[in-house]
Amino acid sequence: MKSVLAICLSPTFQKIMVFRNFHVDEVNRCVRLLEIASGKGINVTRVINDLGRPATSMAQLGGTRTEEFLSLCRRDNIDIRFVRVPADIRTCTTIINEEDHTSTELVEEAREVSPEASEEFFRLFMRELPAFDAVVISGTKASGFSADLYPRMVRECRRSGKLSVLDIKGDDLIASLKEGPSIIKPNLSEFCATFMKDVVLYENSDDGSTYDRVRELARSFYEKYGTRTVITRGKYDTWVYNGSDLAVIPSIETDLPIVNTIGCGDTLTGAMTHSLLEGNELEKAVEFGMRCALRKATHIEQGI
Repeated sequence: MKSVLAICLSPTFQKIMVFRNFHVDEVNRCVRLLEIASGKGINVTRVINDLGRPATSMAQLGGTRTEEFLSLCRRDNIDIRFVRVPADIRTCTTIINEEDHTSTELVEEAREVSPEASEEFFRLFMRELPAFDAVVISGTKASGFSADLYPRMVRECRRSGKLSVLDIKGDDLIASLKEGPSIIKPNLSEFCATFMKDVVLYENSDDGSTYDRVRELARSFYEKYGTRTVITRGKYDTWVYNGSDLAVIPSIETDLPIVNTIGCGDTLTGAMTHSLLEGNELEKAVEFGMRCALRKATHIEQGI
């Protein structure tokens, strides 16, 4: 079975705190507490594993809680390759308000790594790459990693004929795009912030006025680099450029309560990659990813 290598250069302990209700500037007592090994690439690995496909994470780990992080990975059957760094692993916190059906993310930035970490990580990547059929690169890398690290990995994927899926933004996306990734998958807010700096959108905006500009940019990416584009828009429809036009994949309705939307984008990325490796066309793969993301949103835990 075809396998996936998921790159995660901002690993984190994910603390999920559930409250019956939550009041700002008051004492709030949680009714449930979970802690998992996380980070966008690790979330992708978890989803692909849940779908029955082998997947492995690659990350940098360090500090006093490294063994605890590895223990959480083993508990969830997450295979991980890593380089050791002095920097501690960060912690991010999700606050679930059951009364309002909201999920709020408190993000701690990843600790800076030394310049040597880039070359050590790239050497590990090159050793591991031949064993995999697809590579997913997700999330902002920790400061200290070189600006050319993501582009070099994308270049090696293209040279070796591996499917490469990028869920990144900003300068990392601009630099990596020139190396011809198979698919880029930012959300609309990230896409605009990267390529249309005069447009400011929130992540869950339903602003369709950018459609024509996005279509032209996606067409240019395909013509220049052979790269297909997937633009997610939160709970709204998804835009997919697959070589001819910017298709609109309708959002999926549900009667089930939405519990935790944190990680839904990673779920879509992982499920879409799995579906592509099953031989499905991109639009069908995105539809499957959207269904899996909706399923994830209806429960607290990561994965499906």
